Amino acid sequence: MVGAFAALKWRLVSSRFRAATGSTKAWIIVGWCVAGLVLATMFLGLSALRSRPAIATTVIVVLFTVQLVAWVLGPLVAFGIDETVDPAKFALLPLRTGTLQRGLLVASLVGYLPAANAVVLLGAAIGLSSSWGLLPVAVLCAAVQLLLCLVISRAASTAMSGLMSGRRGRDLGMVIGSLLFFAYLLLSFVLNQTASSATADTGSSLGTGVTSTSRILAYGPDGALAAIPSMLAAGRGGRLILAAGTAAVVLIGAWRWWSVALQKSLTTASSTTEGSAPVRTADPGAAAKLPVADSLLGMISLVVRRDRILTWRDPMRRMPWFLLAGLAVLWPFLVIKGHGSLFAVAFPSLMAGLQAGNQFGVEGTGLWLHMVAFADRTRARGESLGHAIFTIIPGTVIVVGAVFLHATLRHDLNRVPAALGVCLAMMLGALAVTGYVSARLPYAMRQSRKSMLMNSIPGQKGRTTGASLAAMGGGILVAVPAIVLLVLSLGGSPAWGWAALFVGPICGAAAVLIISNSTASMYLSRAPEILAVVAIGDRS
Repeated sequence: MVGAFAALKWRLVSSRFRAATGSTKAWIIVGWCVAGLVLATMFLGLSALRSRPAIATTVIVVLFTVQLVAWVLGPLVAFGIDETVDPAKFALLPLRTGTLQRGLLVASLVGYLPAANAVVLLGAAIGLSSSWGLLPVAVLCAAVQLLLCLVISRAASTAMSGLMSGRRGRDLGMVIGSLLFFAYLLLSFVLNQTASSATADTGSSLGTGVTSTSRILAYGPDGALAAIPSMLAAGRGGRLILAAGTAAVVLIGAWRWWSVALQKSLTTASSTTEGSAPVRTADPGAAAKLPVADSLLGMISLVVRRDRILTWRDPMRRMPWFLLAGLAVLWPFLVIKGHGSLFAVAFPSLMAGLQAGNQFGVEGTGLWLHMVAFADRTRARGESLGHAIFTIIPGTVIVVGAVFLHATLRHDLNRVPAALGVCLAMMLGALAVTGYVSARLPYAMRQSRKSMLMNSIPGQKGRTTGASLAAMGGGILVAVPAIVLLVLSLGGSPAWGWAALFVGPICGAAAVLIISNSTASMYLSRAPEILAVVAIGDRS
């Protein structure tokens, strides 16, 4: 039975490649080659640490800890991507809990992610082997580390499965995902600043801080596994027994936790609900205050109000804005040190324009209602402009706030006009092209998705990538006049910066207004084809 689980998982993993067309298979192979090069680089880098045992132990203790944390928190952020994570899929199988648990564990070892982790862990095992006699011990520790990651990850996903299938769980996943993203950016910034100051003052880098951190992490189960080979080489028997005992106790406890959570999830119905707002009495006069799609402005108002309500209710629509705000604030600190960091807000500006992407794909089969109700050019254009205006409002607040923040902290207030001109032009340009690409290159989205990371369905990844790249390229193209004026302002009169502030938004707004008309025409002429593409999301 355990072998059957492994065979089924392998068929699930490999079927996507077998079902792909020739060109798609070629791109998949290219992706495998790139991933193989990255893994080979990591493998060789970790293996090269073998000649520096002290550094190897320090680095790999931190690596094992980060790896375990990623596996534990992964189910909360990415629940719904891997269908085998949800134990409800196996509730009707006539299997005992122990058999099912062993089968799921073996199935967890099959796939691209476990294979990549195994390669990295093998490189870490070689790096921990200061002598070849330690290699079997290091390989055993690496194998136990992979097993520990899988068991704890499965236990966490099983215990949280009932919650993650409801709206409250998606809210929790949104919060945790946002905090992880912000923590990563903050940690990168702190490490960069510390490394810069340490190098300038003493000629050293982060060695002292990382070493101190690794000593603390070595008392955890994953850090203990990474430290066992060095303890064995140094003859520290007491610490070795304590480290091995810690890892064994945590592994056995995680296995027991998974067993209890699996038994409970298979025999208990979830008590979560999708609705979380209290029932309110309808206001008799509220209907008269609602916008009516009887004109272009009425249609725009209706779409803006609808997008606002849906974004407020759906955590998967809210999370990109939280991440975008964090990116706009922290990203420039990472890429530009000192003066000029406000210009790095240009990248988050492009990302803000992409928030209106795939306007028709998010509707799924519900797009037919739009086709029936808004089947004329005026309403179709109003729908496109409504999506754009809703995106412009929070996007402008984020971009302007980030530019002024960096200008104030870096004493670059004289560069604010030029930076704002370029950033707003990029945001509006990307927004304009995004609307057109939504009609020209739509892609389906899972309407029953439980993961905020599941944006498209298998077989349409090329469409997703193409649409994103086209929108970003369009944003840069629309901002070319403002970029030219920005360059002139840096090398000449500051007046060119004010000209960029005037020209950039004008070009962006013109692009939105002009391309919205083309978007409406494209949508009206291709509505049945668009519906056929996006309706696949309801069946996935």
